[in-house]
Amino acid sequence: MIKLIRYASLLVFSLTLSATAAADQLKPVLTWMDSLVESGRVVGCMVQITQDGETVFLEAVGDRSPESDEDVEVDQIIRIYSMSKAITSTAVMQLVEQGRLGIDDPVSMHVPEFADIRVAIDGGLQPPRRPITIRDLLTHTTGLAYAFSAPPELVPHYENKLIPAGDLEEAMVIIANMPLAEEPGSTFVYGLNTDVLGRVVEVVSERPFETYLRKHIFEPLSMDSTGFASPPDTDVMPIVTPTDGELAVDVEHYASGTTIYKPRFQSGGAGLWSTIGDYTRFCQAIERDGELNGNRILRPETVVFMTQNQLGPGVKTVDGQRFGLGFGIPPAVETSTGPQGEGRLSWGGAASTYFFIDPKQDLTAVFATQQFPFNGELNDEFHRVVLECIAAPSSDIPPLSREQIMQLTVDEAKFELQIRAEARKQGDKHAPETQKRLRLEFLELLDFLRNQSGK
Repeated sequence: MIKLIRYASLLVFSLTLSATAAADQLKPVLTWMDSLVESGRVVGCMVQITQDGETVFLEAVGDRSPESDEDVEVDQIIRIYSMSKAITSTAVMQLVEQGRLGIDDPVSMHVPEFADIRVAIDGGLQPPRRPITIRDLLTHTTGLAYAFSAPPELVPHYENKLIPAGDLEEAMVIIANMPLAEEPGSTFVYGLNTDVLGRVVEVVSERPFETYLRKHIFEPLSMDSTGFASPPDTDVMPIVTPTDGELAVDVEHYASGTTIYKPRFQSGGAGLWSTIGDYTRFCQAIERDGELNGNRILRPETVVFMTQNQLGPGVKTVDGQRFGLGFGIPPAVETSTGPQGEGRLSWGGAASTYFFIDPKQDLTAVFATQQFPFNGELNDEFHRVVLECIAAPSSDIPPLSREQIMQLTVDEAKFELQIRAEARKQGDKHAPETQKRLRLEFLELLDFLRNQSGK
């Protein structure tokens, strides 16, 4: 009970000050967004940032499409592509928690098509040294690739091969016949792994993949605009691509569905539609140890496991790549106050969407536009401008009024009486020490607020 009343009288003031200060600190993010649109680097973009569980920044800048003057909205429906991977990986780990799936199970135990997988070696195809496991799929160490990540000689085996697949079962037949670029467990190769995981979820849960996601992730987190079904064109932000020096709607690739980026099946790796608000709620659940607003989607220990680097010293990577189970773990970002963001989680989508989660700062941040090809510069700039803002000290905390100071003084006396009464009621043998510690902490906070008011 003492914890419940602790600082209760100051809660409203402290939250107001924190939210105001954070919003002021994040003004450079809006300036950056404006510059992207004004310079023609994007047609429109949206950003949502939360800290300490509260939204401290939510803005949309620019147009929905280069073919209209309609403003982009913060609740714009977008293709999140590879940001789907973290959600699918979460579904897999739920099944692991339930004991229905083992992380080191051979994939062929659940998807029989993978019993005869082959790896490309010296110009030929040979059986792998060991079976592909669920862990390999989660960490992108199966050897499965995408066309853009495959060695040149294997590109024809991957490029546009999944276009005929109408559902996950058909997709598995095609993927299982693609040669592995590397031996399972040996190398980080970004590829079709999470699409296979979608089928695993479907088989193990004995229900359609999207049905499982909706019941166990989307509904608990109120992700009402997230799913695999394509919304009407009037509701979505179209994909744009540089054309003759300007950004234009990418009719050739995205309207025709001639690439993997518009799959017909429920692609766990790249198929979800969402909004920045929906995806922010997912990020908050991960940042808060698997729970949001009383709805738990993962155990805390599972979140810790998923967000630790799972690429051991024996796994070949590029530039020290770190990856958990569905989440990238990028290096710290250099800011004016030194390195920031070490230990954060991050990933993006093919249409230049990004998110990162910084548990140390209790921070989540989601950026979205709809632009192809993937623009890594926007990703880097987004990370840097947000972390630079958060790292900067806030100097504009609004002063408290004389009435607020008087109320704080009254609350100080009430607070001490509450502590004494609670300690007596509970027969707390440590009551004197508890009173002293809490009172000192209270006075420190009170002095801070008074000093900020110039009193």
